[in-house]
Parts: sequence; C-alpha cells; structure tokens
Amino acid sequence: MRKIRSNSIEQTTPLLRWVSEGQIEEIHFATLEVLERTGVKVDHPEALQLLKDAGCIVNENRVRIPSWLVEECLRLAPRKIVVANRKGQRVMPLEKNRTYFGTGSDLPYTIDLETGKRRRSGKRDVERACRVMDFLPNYDFVMSYAIAADTNSKVSDLHQLEAMVTNTTKPMIVTAHDEINMRAQLEMAALVAGGKEELRKNPFMILYSEPISPLVHTNDGVGKMFACFEYGVPVVYTPGVLSGATTPVTKAGTIVLMNAEALAGVVMAQLKQKGAPIIIGGGATPMDMKTTATLYGSPETMMNYAIMTQLSQFYGIPNFTEAGCVNSPIPDAQAGMEAGNGILMAQLMGANLVHDVGYLEGGKTGSLTFLTMCNDYMDNARYMGRGTRIDEETMAVDVIDEVGPGGNYVSHEHTFKHFREEIWSSKQFNSSFWEIWEEQGSKSMEDKAEELTKHIVATHTSELLDGAIREGLNEIIAETEKVKSKK
Repeated sequence: MRKIRSNSIEQTTPLLRWVSEGQIEEIHFATLEVLERTGVKVDHPEALQLLKDAGCIVNENRVRIPSWLVEECLRLAPRKIVVANRKGQRVMPLEKNRTYFGTGSDLPYTIDLETGKRRRSGKRDVERACRVMDFLPNYDFVMSYAIAADTNSKVSDLHQLEAMVTNTTKPMIVTAHDEINMRAQLEMAALVAGGKEELRKNPFMILYSEPISPLVHTNDGVGKMFACFEYGVPVVYTPGVLSGATTPVTKAGTIVLMNAEALAGVVMAQLKQKGAPIIIGGGATPMDMKTTATLYGSPETMMNYAIMTQLSQFYGIPNFTEAGCVNSPIPDAQAGMEAGNGILMAQLMGANLVHDVGYLEGGKTGSLTFLTMCNDYMDNARYMGRGTRIDEETMAVDVIDEVGPGGNYVSHEHTFKHFREEIWSSKQFNSSFWEIWEEQGSKSMEDKAEELTKHIVATHTSELLDGAIREGLNEIIAETEKVKSKK
C-alpha cells in the first residue's frame, strides 16, 4: 500500500463569522473590566513581582491588572509564530486563517486495536498513535494521545515525549507535570534539535499549560511557561473549563472569563520577555447538568470556539482550540456527526491549532481506528475550506457552447483536466453501488479505517533518531527520575 502524501496548507479567508465586530469589542471591554475590577490569583513569586513592578494592584497573591497594561502587552505579543518539525524545517506558521489539526494528550483509556476492548493506556499506545499520525497527511502536529501509564508516574510525561520524538517527525505539543519535568523536556528537545540555540531558532515543540478556572494562575503553570521562553519554545496558555461549574453557564460569560484568564497569561508572558511566543484560546465545554459529563461534542462548545477564534483574530494572536472530540464512547454515527461538525467549523472559522481530534467519551478514551476515520473528516473540511474557484476556465462557457444541448461532458477534455480537483474523493467513505460494495466485502467506514490502521502500525516507521540521541533522551529521563524520587 502506498503511503499517503502530506497535503499542503493553504491560506484562505474564513467563511464563518459567528458574531459581529461590535460584539467582539463588547467581549474585549468586559474582559478588561474583569481583569481590572476582579483580578486574578497568581501563585508564582516572580510573576507577582513582575506584575507589581508593571503597575498592577497586588494584594498578597490577588492581582488587579489595569486595562492599559493589557493593551500594551497585546501589542507586544507576536502575531505570527513559526513552528518547525523534528528535522528543523519551518513547516507550521501560526498566523491568521491558517488551520492545523492534531490530536490531544493524556487519554487514560484506549480501545485496543487487536481485541476491540477498552483498557488502560500505556507507552506503546503513544508510540502507535504517533506512527499513525506521522503517516496520515491531515494530522499536522501531534500530542501524546495516550498516557504512558505503565511507566513511572513521576516522569511519565518524559516517556511520552521520548515516544513522540522517536515515532514522528511532525511538530508536537507537550504537557508537563511540573517545572522540573518541563526543564527536562526542554533538555530533551534541545538534544534532538542539535542544541539550545538550534531549538530557539526552529522550535519543533510547543508547551500546553493552563490556569485553573476561575482566575487562578498556579506556580507550576506559570513556571513551566517561563521556562519555555528561556529556550524560545512557544506556549499554549489557555484555560480548560466547564460552563456552569468553573465559569458562568452562559456562553458569553464563559468566553469573558476564559478570555480574562488567557489575557492575564499574555500579560505575564510579555512582562517576562517582550515578544514571548504565546498562544491563546482554550477548551470551552459546558457541563451536562444531568451527568456532570464534559460535553465535548455539543453545539455550545463549537459556538464558543467560533467566538474565541474571532477574539484571537481581533488581537492578532494565534489560537488553540478543539474539534473532532466527541462524547460518543465508540466510533459510531454519533461520533462521526460530532467530529465532522466540529472539524468543519474549525476549518471555516480559520482556527490555528485544532487539537483533541480523535477523542472519544468526552476525552477519556482513544481509538486508533477513530484517528484514521478523522483523517478523512479533516480532508473533507479542508476541501470545503479552500472555497470554489471561479474564473473563465472553471465557468466553462466555451465548453458549454461546444457540447451544446443534449450532449455530454464525460469524454470532454475539460472534465478529464479538472475532475480530480473539482470532485472530492475519500480514501474511506463508501460511494459505490450496493452490488460493488457487497463484492468488496460489505465493509463499513470503520472496517476500512481499521484495516488501514493495522497496516500503518505493522509497516510504517518514522525517520529514526540517531542512537546517541536516543541514549541521551533515556539518560535525561533517568536523571529526572532520581531527582523526583528524592522529593
């Protein structure tokens, strides 16, 4: 089976605007009011001192941030952040209207590819997921997908990074338990990149860190972010909330509170280092009031993300959002509908980093088969996002005149020239007649995706890391494990 080639990313004008520019400004001014009147809690000593020195009102660890300071720091934040792949090639420019898809991290459960049974995740699942995403073209970046729960829990995040850099060359987003582990991961990344300065020039890794809603910025969350800036590594600093539990239940209230948390992060980042590469956004899911479940696949979630993407574009700062993550526990019709809707909306609204693709059960369970199914959902959305080409060639007036009334276009050169770009073709969707479908084994989309996934797992390997680098990675993990065991 031939490897699917990587698709190109095209910059297009977003087709989706959820609210007016005036309403975006209203949300912005409400956010400034929250930061100035209510303020935030900051548990990081250096950040507290930076905020105080910059003119904030600081009472113990409660910080009220003046509007002028927020506006000043928004101007300092970079409008474009370029992320490289493992080989140092600058492949992922985060800027307005460029959309990139990837999975999420830290799923505690996995549906086993061979048995179909749900079980605890392990490091092997991280390795397999990265190989699948390395192969499939519509995954632009990777996260660990699963938790390496069968490793030492104190350094499982380091094991996840080792599995990622070993099994894919694509850009990656990492999580870290604390600042100690973050610094170890930065050492690992510098080793892979060829040194700290090479990593700074072409970072292939992004940190995902977050405040604790409502309005708390932890010592570790800020510490991890500050550590990354020392290496020039970009940081996603975004809240993950439950509307009605950790934010107001209204969609507008959720967005205002999340935006306040994100902009407080922008302020701390720019006070630490002017031009620090920070990415905003967040996980804006409501809580099911009947079950307390996180409603990843709900319409409210994607409505929130549409507005948050508009906000990030209003500020000119790259954003981090979600799509392709569903509440269905298995890759069924519900999962397809929830994932497809979210992925299409993310593409049409011009979101930048779209993560959590392939999550099942509200972010608790993973399935490599579902990851493969989502590749076609993303391909479909990208096709629609490119828009319709309208020019003299595609309007085909001369061709219509040439064929005339009662003719046909099947054998016309114009059809042969354009049908591949004008008619989307799926690798996994069924589009044949019933009899042909039966002759081919009566396979569902899930059946075909499972076959492809097993083939990828059995045959695909990424470009191998140098043996000395792999040995160095393991040494960093072992040394960090010793440090953590003394605590």
